[in-house]
Amino acid sequence: MTIAEQERPEAAPAAAELAYQRSMDRVLVHRRAVMEVFVTDAVRLGEDTFAVAVQAPRAHSYYNDHTQRPALLDPLFLLEAARQAVTVVAHQWLGVAYDTSFLISDWTTEFTDLAALRARGDAPDELVIEVAARDLRRRGTRLLAATLECVFVVGGRRAGTSAVVAGYLSRDGYTAHREKNRGNVPPSSSDMPRTRVGTPVEPALVGRERAGNVVLTDLERPGGGIALRATLDVPVRHPAMYDHPLDHVPAMALMEAARQAAVLAAGAPAERRYARAFGATFHRFVELDSPVTVTVTPSGDARRTVDFRQGGVSVCTAEITVADLADLAGPPAPDTDGR
Repeated sequence: MTIAEQERPEAAPAAAELAYQRSMDRVLVHRRAVMEVFVTDAVRLGEDTFAVAVQAPRAHSYYNDHTQRPALLDPLFLLEAARQAVTVVAHQWLGVAYDTSFLISDWTTEFTDLAALRARGDAPDELVIEVAARDLRRRGTRLLAATLECVFVVGGRRAGTSAVVAGYLSRDGYTAHREKNRGNVPPSSSDMPRTRVGTPVEPALVGRERAGNVVLTDLERPGGGIALRATLDVPVRHPAMYDHPLDHVPAMALMEAARQAAVLAAGAPAERRYARAFGATFHRFVELDSPVTVTVTPSGDARRTVDFRQGGVSVCTAEITVADLADLAGPPAPDTDGR
């Protein structure tokens, strides 16, 4: 039985040990900008279980740029918080070196208590992410792969779960892997053109306010079982999605594109659409120097399949469930000592 299937253990003792006064070292979460670090503390609960404190930003140009009403914590912020939490655990307790590359192969997330995710507005939102490390594969003392299972706890309420399946490569191993698979050295995002190509989707249609946070262009609605088709266009100077130079499109940017595509396919009004579940398989690296087509097909009343294709090959497939917030009831999660 996984942590996601069990009754959540009492959160108060872990929360009592956690602090929210300052951010953790940025190297622990692979960020360059201090303002992009959202984890504030972490403790070990058991041999393979941990708790990580997270504080949400109140005026972030990306994570606070959303039109949902009522206002909820951005699901992409929660995904990033989970990514940072499992990265801290890997570095601090699983023996992963700081210059290691994390390769995510599968990532599933579901938010089960949307009322708990109501943004407070009058103070920073804080939460605890409980992490369990499963299926650790090692070669000697070096960790090769693991599954990190997370539980989001907001105001003492279990708000959702997330599971990340990741592999770990040394810097030299990563470089060799990338060059072998491409046949040459991949370009860096810092060397790519800054200009955007195509006609961006209107921000309001994907639940965003700023055009700079829209990552889909050249929208088509071809019909024939395809809800929509668009081109992926992630600005390579985006301060959150490209906090530092990369030689590929990052997983977080693909999840934002999948969210936007699913919300767009769900139809207006976008301010009432919230991506409450993500399931993604990353088949290969998404390269920077070749166009990527994003196709959405319905796969259920609220679920959409989003397929990313590059060079005629599927490079990432995501299943996104979009909730209608029209009937969301309940106040924001209370600010309690147990959080």
